[in-house]
Amino acid sequence: MFERFSKEARAIVIGAQEEARSLGHERIGTEHLLLAALRHPAQPGPATLVRLGVTVTSCRAAVAAVVAGEGGELGPEDAEALRTLGIDLEEIRRRADSSFGSGALDAPRRGRSGHIPFAARAKKVLELSLRETTARNDRRIGTEHVVLGLLRMDDKITLSVLDRLGIVPTDVQELIRADLRGAA
Repeated sequence: MFERFSKEARAIVIGAQEEARSLGHERIGTEHLLLAALRHPAQPGPATLVRLGVTVTSCRAAVAAVVAGEGGELGPEDAEALRTLGIDLEEIRRRADSSFGSGALDAPRRGRSGHIPFAARAKKVLELSLRETTARNDRRIGTEHVVLGLLRMDDKITLSVLDRLGIVPTDVQELIRADLRGAA
């Protein structure tokens, strides 16, 4: 399937791995594909998002907020639950940092090299981008198809990131399709 990707769409797939690596994530997710797509603001699909005010910076902030809530880190509710058992989470963090160095309890970060696998939801986006290409009778999978595939996802992380960006997937799908019709 990768041979059907345009040069720019391939750059999104490669860029998604770079995004995941730079964020220290274990898998390439839809959020990384979205960040990588926004690196190409003049391309169909990403251009529509940019016109709506989505930037790499705003997307990165949305991803950070969503992933922090998903990432297995203990949040305020967890700290309160532990406090009812007589466990002070902040005190444990302070002691660990004091004994083992700052960030001792933080999740380990991946190195700068090595393959990062695609999460199932990111693979699904690539499959959906192929379906978008077929539905439009296009020969190559372009940036617009990848973004349309992203907008079709209904998993919690993707929807949360899009929501934080003020993106209503069905509305933006129609805007992208209208942009494509206008460019034809």
